[in-house]
Amino acid sequence: MDGEKLARKIESFIFRESTDDSYYENLIEDAIQETIKEGEISIKHESKNKEIASQKIDLGNKVVSIAPLNELIEIYSGAIAYALPDSELLARGFANRSAVLANFGMYEDSLKDIERALEIGYPDSLKAKLYARKAKNLLALNPKMCPEVNDSITQAKIWVEKMDEDNKKKVENSLDQLKMKSFKEPVKKWDDSLFLPKMTNDNPKILRASSAIDIRQSEKVGRHIVATKNIKAGKAIMTHKAYSAVLMNKYWHTYCWNCLKFTWSCVPCSQCANVVYCNEKCRDDAWQEHHDIECPVINALVAIDKEMIEMSLMSLRILVKAIKEFRTVEALSNKVQEIDQIDDSITKCFTQGVFDDTKYASVYALLRIKFEVWKSIFYTRKAIKILFILAATTDIFNKKIVEISELRNINFGNFIGKLLFQHMEIATTNSIAIMPNDNKGNTVKVGSVLLPLLSLCSHSCDCNVYQYASGNINAVIALQPIKKGEQICISYGSYYRDAPTSQRRQILMEKNHFWCECIPCSNNWNPQYRPPSCLAQPVAIKNMNKLLQNMKKYNEYPPIVQSYQISTRDKSPRDILKTISGLFELLNTYDKYVNYCAEVEHAKNLLLNIYMWIAGY
Repeated sequence: MDGEKLARKIESFIFRESTDDSYYENLIEDAIQETIKEGEISIKHESKNKEIASQKIDLGNKVVSIAPLNELIEIYSGAIAYALPDSELLARGFANRSAVLANFGMYEDSLKDIERALEIGYPDSLKAKLYARKAKNLLALNPKMCPEVNDSITQAKIWVEKMDEDNKKKVENSLDQLKMKSFKEPVKKWDDSLFLPKMTNDNPKILRASSAIDIRQSEKVGRHIVATKNIKAGKAIMTHKAYSAVLMNKYWHTYCWNCLKFTWSCVPCSQCANVVYCNEKCRDDAWQEHHDIECPVINALVAIDKEMIEMSLMSLRILVKAIKEFRTVEALSNKVQEIDQIDDSITKCFTQGVFDDTKYASVYALLRIKFEVWKSIFYTRKAIKILFILAATTDIFNKKIVEISELRNINFGNFIGKLLFQHMEIATTNSIAIMPNDNKGNTVKVGSVLLPLLSLCSHSCDCNVYQYASGNINAVIALQPIKKGEQICISYGSYYRDAPTSQRRQILMEKNHFWCECIPCSNNWNPQYRPPSCLAQPVAIKNMNKLLQNMKKYNEYPPIVQSYQISTRDKSPRDILKTISGLFELLNTYDKYVNYCAEVEHAKNLLLNIYMWIAGY
């Protein structure tokens, strides 16, 4: 839609009399009308492509000796995604990637790819290479695996007779080199799930949460979460799987579409070339949970509208999960009507008397802020495109449509279009970026997640909890002691150490539509601000020595933390967990004698740096 046309549309909508009841209906009706006027939307049913797969394999083979590991993984994983199921090209993609992984010391992942290539049906004339590589991987992992190694060597010697002379000599040479037992050390892959805290899920009203929190409502801040008892620093108050999670499209072939973790040896979706999974279980789980419906829709969306596609996919994912929960579109419509009739904002988000963030009510109840008019028009058009593709490629409306003009004839079509648009409104203010570290230590945004319970937390530019993510599993950890009755606060934007008050408030107003009155903003704490030392506070003489001892312990931590090299991650998880535990112990000790002080602020900052550093791969 060009600028002049959009301006006229905005003007006509602004001056149309619209009550709250008709606001969404008018937007959706206009969007359907405009979409029909524009004409047909092409539907792309098949995205596997053997030509693209072959080109990627050829490219990988050309740069295999000069390209870095991550680039090679992305090339071969892309080939695997595009290759037709059970094809020789798919087997070649697995086999070639297994060679790259073995050369870089990632023997376990290489073994997985070898088994996949053999299972599909790798050419007999090349199988000996795979068995020789399998023997090498097994020996490198454990020299004592003699029976398995000998079996692989035997298979290699059997199949080598099927090879031409050049390849035969290469395999025989590889088998001879095994006797040297000179291999690269196996790569120890980083596992950020080791740092997810343990917690007791003992809250009778909020599932998978600590009994130390409750959901409250006030006129000033709306719904929020408060501590119902004192919470020590380091305690987890909730651990949740994201309700909805999507990846940015540049990471579709390197991160798992189900668990959001980087994958060295992915498997593809069997239907589309868009997404991959870290293993067969993730692939099958995703298919059951959401991808069976969204798969053809993503195909068509990628073909016609890549602009801000993550927002469209988040909206779609929420809808698919809602339909799966209620089984039919009609049942979903009845549930939405039921929620809309509830006046109490807390009860709205409950299912069967409890807050369950796996249920749709916890998401739909987050709807509270409407888009500006121009955004409303822009996003409703996106919603109607998704609606048409859903109706053309899936059976959720019990029959498929062919022509764009049939949009008006879809039973519950306007309702689903409205929901898709509302999900975009929800996602805009409630989605949280997933920003792990890459293999070079750089923080990268790979996607977004929606966590309904976390969305009820208030904001502070000096948050008292931290959301730690390992893939799509998220834990909320107390960064400092929290007193009974205090709000649980996360950060929606910058910390006061990173940006001036005016900038923080402006960004929060633009994105989240509120004027921040947290303690740092109310007191104009800027990056230069430093709270007073604990020694400047009135402390009983008998406690002064304890504080001084605490400060000596603290002084040991900065150099320890600085010694953790992000690029190598050569420190053991046990050492890092010990450092984290020690810092939490310091924070809890300070809390016995003094109020918020420079030492507490420094310890919190160290913890934030550690948690941001350890997330990723």
